Amino acid sequence: MKAPLISVIMPVYNAEKYLDESIRSILNQTFKNFEFIIINDGSKDNSLKLIKKYQKEDKRIILLNNKKNLGIAKTRTKGIKIAKGEYIATFDADDVSLPKRFEIEVNYLKNHPDIFLIGGSAILIDDNGNKMGVFRKFNDPIRIKRKLLKSNPIINSSTMFRNIGNLYYREKFDGADEYDLFLRLLSEGKKITNLEYFLVKYRMNPTSISFRKRAKQEFFSKKIQEFYFQREKYGRDKYDEFDLSVLDGIKEDADYEKIKLMSKILASFQDGQTREVRKDVKVYFRKYEFNKMLAFYYVLSFFPDRLINFLKRFY
Repeated sequence: MKAPLISVIMPVYNAEKYLDESIRSILNQTFKNFEFIIINDGSKDNSLKLIKKYQKEDKRIILLNNKKNLGIAKTRTKGIKIAKGEYIATFDADDVSLPKRFEIEVNYLKNHPDIFLIGGSAILIDDNGNKMGVFRKFNDPIRIKRKLLKSNPIINSSTMFRNIGNLYYREKFDGADEYDLFLRLLSEGKKITNLEYFLVKYRMNPTSISFRKRAKQEFFSKKIQEFYFQREKYGRDKYDEFDLSVLDGIKEDADYEKIKLMSKILASFQDGQTREVRKDVKVYFRKYEFNKMLAFYYVLSFFPDRLINFLKRFY
């Protein structure tokens, strides 16, 4: 039986530093039947030149070039519109897909027709590719749904979903558009879950939207949740009436090093690096402020591994 076709969609904006590793991680997958749709979103560095080089070497690469920057939401939708695959895999240009990612995801979706979208566990790396810890995920659609209503537990670079031909990302939520998509899928009764397998390396990149525009992302998250509950109550939300001018009063003062240290502590804890957790929590308290959640992790780091593993799965 012929393997199903996957459409891999990767927007690129000024990602020259990471492109060799990210593109090779897709081309070297153990699952080979895919089209690789790379959309250069008006990059000002050598990203387009690098993509063209790889396109000459591998016929699976389809290059779209936005002459001006359209933003990640519009660019992702542009890729979806031409996708021919039975499944769509999303990917960010600064991350790394592990070799068996597609093989694992396709097998799971084939064997679980009730599941629409999946994500997976990730190895957290710093800007230079050094391991910082891990984000372990668990396969439980009911629990994932509860978590999605409070925050986003899905790592976008690890996702694969069924291509039903009419999905799109809403442009006003640029940079948080994938979270909005996940909650809209829930509104349509579609099931989402994570896999315990490590599928990607997720990079802490100081130039990414997630870290440069933290305050904006947090505002969007609250609005996305608000729209979900509007759909649940009224059958529609007020997205069309949402005026982006409300963002004018939001100041971006995110401290990347602070966010990076927080992420490292959480990922180190999930990786069983308890001494590293205690050391970094002390550094965080000394440099920034007291944090109840980190204090909780500090105390937990003294517990036996078996109890910690139970609590991680339970909570």
